Amino acid sequence: MKFRIGWAALLAALALVFTLPNSAVAASSTYWFKYYATGGNASTWYSNDASWGVNSSTGTGFVAMVDGKDWGYTSPVTTLPKKLSAISPNNTTWFSQSAYPNSGSYYDATYDIFIDQTAAPTNRNSHNELMIWLNWSNTKPLANAYDASGNAIPTATNVSLGGRTWNIYEYNWPDGVSHTISYLDTSRSGWWSGSLTPFFNWGINRGYYTNDQYLNSIMAGWEFGPGNYTASSWGVAGF
Repeated sequence: MKFRIGWAALLAALALVFTLPNSAVAASSTYWFKYYATGGNASTWYSNDASWGVNSSTGTGFVAMVDGKDWGYTSPVTTLPKKLSAISPNNTTWFSQSAYPNSGSYYDATYDIFIDQTAAPTNRNSHNELMIWLNWSNTKPLANAYDASGNAIPTATNVSLGGRTWNIYEYNWPDGVSHTISYLDTSRSGWWSGSLTPFFNWGINRGYYTNDQYLNSIMAGWEFGPGNYTASSWGVAGF
């Protein structure tokens, strides 16, 4: 996950998260409970795979549940990495959450999905990142262009994928090979349940990667500032 917290802090955080492995917290016997702090005080908690989150007094960072492999870490039970061509379109994943940011704080509730020509690189992020934003406050996605007010300019608006409508933003990283595609739920529903194949196919159709590349990891959680954040369901199936 890549943070969006004001331009100076943003660039520093992006450089940090994009180049270094992240810390992990052992919890689930199925998924990897992943937490990374960028400052302040926050505490994660885990009851079960459908009940977990973070309470942040002054802290910033992200917390997520992960299926797959990322930076050399592997979730306890996974079939990933796997080529996109080998994934059934009947796959499904679900994430339902509640966010209570402090007044003026930022957050986004998001999926973070990584695709790469290499199966599970251990020294870098996968080159292709798909983010599926379910709700957010006081933040914006990465984009290749911004308007005079600093608002991200979408590549496409009101695109129907998986029975829901999305505004889609694209960002090409300065390394010339990495991309972030962000799908923002126009209804800001705060939850998702369904197949990820339509989101994979959007990137394929845009020429960012092919069906021969690997789905390395699927995660969902929050990029958070101060506040309280709670998941009420999470899981993947059919991969």
